[in-house]
Amino acid sequence: MHANAAQIKRWDDNISGMIETSHQRSLSYGLCPGARPDFSPLARNDLNLLIERNRLLHLHAVPAMETLYQQIVNTHNMVILTDATGVIVHSLGDDDFLEKANKVALQPGVAWSEESRGTNAIGTAIAEKAPALVHADQHYLAANHFLTCSAAPITDHQ
Repeated sequence: MHANAAQIKRWDDNISGMIETSHQRSLSYGLCPGARPDFSPLARNDLNLLIERNRLLHLHAVPAMETLYQQIVNTHNMVILTDATGVIVHSLGDDDFLEKANKVALQPGVAWSEESRGTNAIGTAIAEKAPALVHADQHYLAANHFLTCSAAPITDHQ
């Protein structure tokens, strides 16, 4: 089934509106688009506590993440699980992309909420309580313009 032009325009308008609203929130948090974000992950003990607090989510999500990763292996991508606040709990990805991802702290123990990273798929999906797609310069921080990301909130066991 193919989307017609009106459906595509509605989808584009929804994404554009979501990005614009997110950029306004990012600005209100006092973030500067050219700023270098804090890349410090949680200390190992704090990360272990985070994983323990999210044990059931982690337990059920990791097998699904592994299945998804097998579908995208060798495509220079990664799969990420965060807690409800956007702190990365677990990630899987191609080694070459993980090196790039580590340059912007896409790694366990780092917060990706809009408050800490501005417009990004993880933080925007959490803020909007809806799936989000953020491409290149739609990211609020210039440091993240090389990324294209999508995210969807997990709201229950289904």
